[in-house]
Amino acid sequence: MRNSRRGGAGRAGWVGGVALVVWVVSWRIVWLEVFRWRHLTKTLRFQAPDPPAGVAVVPRPGWPVRCLRVAAIVSPVVCLAGFARRLLQTRA
Repeated sequence: MRNSRRGGAGRAGWVGGVALVVWVVSWRIVWLEVFRWRHLTKTLRFQAPDPPAGVAVVPRPGWPVRCLRVAAIVSPVVCLAGFARRLLQTRA
């Protein structure tokens, strides 16, 4: 039979592992956005190319860039919290 403490630690480790993967992938895409595609500045501000003449639309970041920024900021916190919880629960 499974120990309830062990189940919580396993779940925390799983969440931490998924957050770690999201963290690595999001920062790889951030690197591509900044240095290859040049959609973001080094301070993660959106930088769109100038629109064609006669177009009155102001370029704004779409949902992929917004989600990328959220994932790059939230996933390290979730990852570290998940691994810390697992560490504390396995030591208890």
